[in-house]
Amino acid sequence: MSSEKQEVYEHNGVPVDLEHKGSDASSSLNGDTHADYADNKLRVLGQLNPHYDHDLTWTEAEEREVVRIFDLKVLSWIGVMFFFLQLDRGNLSNALTDNLMGDLGVDLNTMTLGTTVFILVFCFFEIPSNLVLRRAGAHRWIPFLMVLWGLATAAQLWMHNKVTFLICRAFVGMFEAGYIPGIAIYLTTYYKRQEMALRMSIFWSTLAISNSCAGVLAYFILQMRGTGGLAGWKWLFLIEGIATTFVGVLSFFILPEGPIATRGYLRFAGYLTERQELIAITRLIRDDPSKADPGKRIVPKADIWRAVKSPRIWPNLLIGFFGLLPSTPIGAFAPLILKMLGFNGLKANLMTIPGYILGLAVMSLVSYSSDKFNERAFHGAAATLYYACCVAGLALLPIGTDKVNLYICLIFAMGGSTCWHPVNAAWIAGNTAPVGKRTIALAMYIMSVNLTGIAGSNIFRSKDAPRFITGMWALFASLIITISLFIFQRYHLLYINRKRALATKNWTAEDWRHYDETTTDIGDDRLDFVFQV
Repeated sequence: MSSEKQEVYEHNGVPVDLEHKGSDASSSLNGDTHADYADNKLRVLGQLNPHYDHDLTWTEAEEREVVRIFDLKVLSWIGVMFFFLQLDRGNLSNALTDNLMGDLGVDLNTMTLGTTVFILVFCFFEIPSNLVLRRAGAHRWIPFLMVLWGLATAAQLWMHNKVTFLICRAFVGMFEAGYIPGIAIYLTTYYKRQEMALRMSIFWSTLAISNSCAGVLAYFILQMRGTGGLAGWKWLFLIEGIATTFVGVLSFFILPEGPIATRGYLRFAGYLTERQELIAITRLIRDDPSKADPGKRIVPKADIWRAVKSPRIWPNLLIGFFGLLPSTPIGAFAPLILKMLGFNGLKANLMTIPGYILGLAVMSLVSYSSDKFNERAFHGAAATLYYACCVAGLALLPIGTDKVNLYICLIFAMGGSTCWHPVNAAWIAGNTAPVGKRTIALAMYIMSVNLTGIAGSNIFRSKDAPRFITGMWALFASLIITISLFIFQRYHLLYINRKRALATKNWTAEDWRHYDETTTDIGDDRLDFVFQV
């Protein structure tokens, strides 16, 4: 069967679309007859996975235990991996406080160019990397990438001028591409749609922990300046790069292929009992029948095009672009801003830690509430409003204001920088099908939030230092646009849901059977797909 064609199986006269999101679809079928038809489709589709048991029942406590195991065994290690990814991505800002620019003979504009090169290369390899991941499997491809970007990070030890700086940033960007959307796809093989926002929050909370620890690590490592004839920033890149490579090697033996493949290597006897494996698979397929097929596949070209041209995906991409626009200048230059205000370089790194801790708390609260109430748009808009108020505060503080007041406002702004990010990522993952299209959509999303770094890195200019007031107002405007996009996307998707419900309101089981047999719609294009709002 060609991967380029709509995949439909037929069993006892019942056509079953592999790319059909059945859990929400069944809500469009009214009456017992329609429900029986949908249930029969799910039963047939589940037969594609030998671990699916259509008649299996379990208690809430059993399901919570399965989820808890995934949280402790799988999500925790993914957090460790992301911790080192963020160390490698963020250590450049720490290195700036150790005379990196002076040692390389470059200025702030060259640092900005390096950020641009990193992002462009990162985005160029984002989709190709995820295409390979879909075929090779996340449990193999992601550790492989991690080893490569760890080595690339350590290789920055040999930077000595502008050219070598730009080359090193390009290699780090190339090897880090694909990790975040790949992990998001990987997590969907363990968690249901309404569980994803909190798990993405836990995943991204590692960013706050990493950024907090980065300041402490940098404080001690940068004091090694002169040891072995090396600058402190060279020791920073070398030590963190080697540590990342080591974790990448371990990940080959720790990261399981999926819920039913947790035995062996450093996982020893595995994470689940046989009954728990059945529960893990069955609950996922009931939530999303497209997960029934366990095979690895090449993402069809049609899915790539469907993702690129989908008008339902682009508002979320724009949310990512405008919403994270402030995070690059505020986060990356926070230590430098504090240093310009007169704080010692090493102390400036440590003083950013409260901002990352606050960001962890706010992001976790927003994501938990979003999953609990199964609502995305208003949570994202409210979190962005908090961030916008903090950025406006930084702009409104008068010139010559007390450094303590400015520092407090900066910390609160850092606390809001990514607080809505997991909600938007989970929103995209839950509203995009089939799996191939979802893979590309998440890659596009990560591209959008990284491309915003190019614009963000050009907002704070040397002539505006140290307050960057003009730039702050530009960032405030981008957050107002983000709030508007959250509200627009909510009512955009509600309109589509209502339009589909009205069109199929009086359909019988035969009408649905005819639709299944004749439609070319798949995934979220189907009339019985209901979008989360």
